[in-house]
Amino acid sequence: MRPIPRCLTSWKPWFYQAALPALRQLGPARCDAALGALGRVLAAHPGRAKRIDRRLTIAREALGADWDLDACRSALAANLARFAARDCTLEGLDDQEALSRFDASGVEHLDTALAEGRGAILLGGHFGAYLAALHWLVRRRVPLRAMLQRPRHVSAELSRWFDLAGTADDPHRPGPGPGPGTGPGPLRALLPQPGFFLRRTMPPGEGVLRVLRSRAALRAGLAVYLNGDVAWDSGCSRPGQLLGLRANYQAAWADLAALTGAPVLPILCVHRPGGRFGLTIDPPWTLRRGDQQAAVDRYLARLESAISSEPAEAIAHLLWPPSLGPEPSDRPRRAVGSRGGRWLMADG
Repeated sequence: MRPIPRCLTSWKPWFYQAALPALRQLGPARCDAALGALGRVLAAHPGRAKRIDRRLTIAREALGADWDLDACRSALAANLARFAARDCTLEGLDDQEALSRFDASGVEHLDTALAEGRGAILLGGHFGAYLAALHWLVRRRVPLRAMLQRPRHVSAELSRWFDLAGTADDPHRPGPGPGPGTGPGPLRALLPQPGFFLRRTMPPGEGVLRVLRSRAALRAGLAVYLNGDVAWDSGCSRPGQLLGLRANYQAAWADLAALTGAPVLPILCVHRPGGRFGLTIDPPWTLRRGDQQAAVDRYLARLESAISSEPAEAIAHLLWPPSLGPEPSDRPRRAVGSRGGRWLMADG
């Protein structure tokens, strides 16, 4: 008996290969409205609705927030399909059209940091339209490498950058662009993006290689993008608390900042009405050796502040974790890349 093809049993091919291309043809505002309506339909499932209510209640108590749960529930439901769309609503646009969909603030912090030639650590997370933020960086021709798990189901433009950045076929080689300096330089050609991707299972030493490549990229004046909300036991992790959950969080970014002197710029992106995005780059942080733990705590507090302000954007943090609440901080440590360490990093 032949098994049913996965393409017929999974929602992803239908959503990414059929629904989203059709919705893009409606234009940004109508596409966004349709995604909001689809999200509300998805959230109406009894089991999912109860889960949303439970997670919002737990998070509200953990943050001491004064949320209207009915309003939060409705807004979060509308964002379910928007969040699942990742950066795909920007596919097929030229650079200027894509960039015009963003209301960006704090861009001067990034431009200044890169102009100083020390590189920059762009500290992202899984809050809001996080892959749209990466899309913005790529479209703006920011000289960049990204040390993260390679996300699937992204726009053709972002997928092409993942494949080609830093290679001989890099489409962002020297030339004018809407962002700061784009020339690869002699060292940048030796740092192809595929060598920066993390995997759930990596041979011993592979994680260290990626950190060393990131250090080389920073010293070459590039920006390096990392996520700060990945709860994952490894030699580069440090303890922290997010929404009441104690865990070890990936902190290679803090070690790189302390080692290289590169400034850390937290970057957040949220969904806005009409298919737009609101992107914020915080003022830079400077770390010295010994500051890493305080920096991890500072970032998690920044993330909690964002969640408290816009809980509907916290789909990953509210709905992905298996549980919300205190956990023992002395649980056994796992090796870099172990499957058990995957928690908030569901980029697939």
